[in-house]
Amino acid sequence: MENLVAVALEEVSKHYGGGPEPVAVLREVSLRVSAGDFVAILGPSGSGKSTLLNLVAGLDSPSAGRVLVGGRDLAYLGDNARSDLRLREIGFVFQSFNLFPTFTAEENVAWPLEFLGVGWREARRRAREALARVALPPAVARRRPAELSGGEQQRVAIARALVTEPRLVLADEPTGNLDSETGQTILALLRELNAERHLTVVLVTHSALAASHAQRTVELRDGRIVREARGTVTIMFSDIVGFSAMTERLGDERVQEILHTHCAIVREQIAVHGGFEVKTQGDGFMIAFPSARRALRCAVRIQRTMAAYDEHAEAPVGLRIGLHTGEATKEGRDFFGRSVIVAARIAATARSGEIWCRRWCASSPGPRRSSPSTVSGRWS
Repeated sequence: MENLVAVALEEVSKHYGGGPEPVAVLREVSLRVSAGDFVAILGPSGSGKSTLLNLVAGLDSPSAGRVLVGGRDLAYLGDNARSDLRLREIGFVFQSFNLFPTFTAEENVAWPLEFLGVGWREARRRAREALARVALPPAVARRRPAELSGGEQQRVAIARALVTEPRLVLADEPTGNLDSETGQTILALLRELNAERHLTVVLVTHSALAASHAQRTVELRDGRIVREARGTVTIMFSDIVGFSAMTERLGDERVQEILHTHCAIVREQIAVHGGFEVKTQGDGFMIAFPSARRALRCAVRIQRTMAAYDEHAEAPVGLRIGLHTGEATKEGRDFFGRSVIVAARIAATARSGEIWCRRWCASSPGPRRSSPSTVSGRWS
């Protein structure tokens, strides 16, 4: 599958309604997904992303243009041939899990193999292997969906998608019904399967943070591709300047009260601005954002809120923040790579009450220091 095109859309349009003014859902969309890629289709509700996924799956046909999967033009495949393609070469992961409520997890994973002529005993063996591949213990195999958490149900759904050994996985808002932490775990699992098995993954999502797990993001608006980018993330580091000295001066009990307030302020702003708390250690935070704009806005709000708190505090809290945008490797809940190192170094350079980040403009690559009240310009 190396160097092959797994999915191709060539000037694809899709209209609904046969009246004088049909509704255009997709407009001349061209897209290529190489074998082994992890591509996120990002867009708000109504942007056409789910329609695009249905066209790739052969569940619908374009009004104009061509859709090719594995080099085959779906327009030349009949209903039976399309069904066979979905069964043998495409795995599906849905937002609502789509598990049979009366089946056990093992039975839910095994049933697609019956359509391939696999005996029931062998099908159950392969199902257990698929469940183990998504890190579900043997005890889960005997439980029904109602006895499983949302994260466990989605892992069962992923195991079902993998059990037929497909070349392509289509994931439609797979984290939509999950809490943020469980959702991040599921996305990390898809990324791991993509890397380890050279599995092509097309993820549809409205979440920029979810899309950051992909190698490439394609943004849809009003049925058109408006932007394509390789996966980047903005990393923020923040900590309290002179925290150790503050502890010695005020004592553990008072410092813990200050730390509690500090953490509450930071976490409130993370939630407001759509960030993801990667890790916390003492007074320090590492936070990931899907866009630099959100990260910078969050940093400014944190500094301003801390400044308001300091006006009435017994001991002012000097917070420093560093930001950097770039490619980063995500494993589980953690991020690694040069972008993380650079963000940490930028934060360490900042002084109390400052935000340091890098210019978006390539003409000014050096870090820039600003107070929260005067942050301006075009930032990355």
